[in-house]
Amino acid sequence: MQRNDCWQIIAVLENHNERTVLRTRMKLAIFLSLISASAAINVGHGADVAPLSLQQSIPLPGVKGKFDHVAIDLVGQRLFIAAKANDTLEVVDLKNGSRLQSVTGFHEPQGVLYLSDTKQVVVANGGNGEVQCLDSSSLDVIKHISFTADADNLRYDPQARLVYVAAQDGVLGAIDLQTMRKLPEIKLPSHPEAFAIESGGRRLFVNVPKTDSVFVIDGSKSEVIGRWQLTKAKVNYTMAFDEAHSRLFVGCRNPASVVVVDSKTGCEVTTFPIGGETDCIFYDGKHQRIYATGAEGTLDVVEQVDADHYRVLAKLLTAPLARTCLFVPELDRLFVAVPRQKDRDAELRVYQARH
Repeated sequence: MQRNDCWQIIAVLENHNERTVLRTRMKLAIFLSLISASAAINVGHGADVAPLSLQQSIPLPGVKGKFDHVAIDLVGQRLFIAAKANDTLEVVDLKNGSRLQSVTGFHEPQGVLYLSDTKQVVVANGGNGEVQCLDSSSLDVIKHISFTADADNLRYDPQARLVYVAAQDGVLGAIDLQTMRKLPEIKLPSHPEAFAIESGGRRLFVNVPKTDSVFVIDGSKSEVIGRWQLTKAKVNYTMAFDEAHSRLFVGCRNPASVVVVDSKTGCEVTTFPIGGETDCIFYDGKHQRIYATGAEGTLDVVEQVDADHYRVLAKLLTAPLARTCLFVPELDRLFVAVPRQKDRDAELRVYQARH
């Protein structure tokens, strides 16, 4: 069976209810990912070489359920994966291409950071709202900091030396690494999801999907200074930032697309389609591309022609629920966490960016 035939079958089934279509998509994604995990459906490029090539698959046997966010220790060549449903932090040795350790003691780990300046790993737990700071060598917990439930996305501001934490009940919190204490929380209308920090200024851009808005926060004052309502798409979960061109890439789920927003004005510039239920999006400045992973088992690669124009290069097939990833520009590599499938262990897939 050819891939085009599979997607034609899906089109026929669009007349059925939404749940049936999603199940069918998942089953076909499993089939396609097994016959060719690195295959690409190129759009408008004929037989061009795929912009990403699958270099390696590192098995993670025994890990069950969904993964969440991913972080890297570049010097130590270690990758940290929040195995949310497994209540573990999976540590992968990139040099040897194998799992190094499966660390327990977490409650639905979601966000994860590696801080090279303090040699710490920071994990946000969705189950109990706790943020744990670990010594990066021993991976022992050295600090527990409590937030409201569903501590999720984490971002680090190296200039201010603050770790920001998105949590339930509309809380954007911050941890001062100098004192290892919480700062006063910033209140938002609802649970914040992905956000970006401006390195050339003091603004934070925060997705609040229940409001279909991006909120702008002044980091120096810890207060909301703006709200940008999205009109081209809704349910905005993911975000990437091209600061050089003042462009925010806001990944939305209804419809499945990315809204490109001018970070100076908040104006919506354009949109482009991606796979459904995206949970991670990254900008590759060197190759001027956007990478987005979705739960339907797709990895979209979109070219930035210029700041206002975008072209879909390829749709790589991964596996159902493989919706989180990490792009590392220093390595030109994209890492995709793939949950256990029916007849295949969980794994980490390593893709190399090509010119």
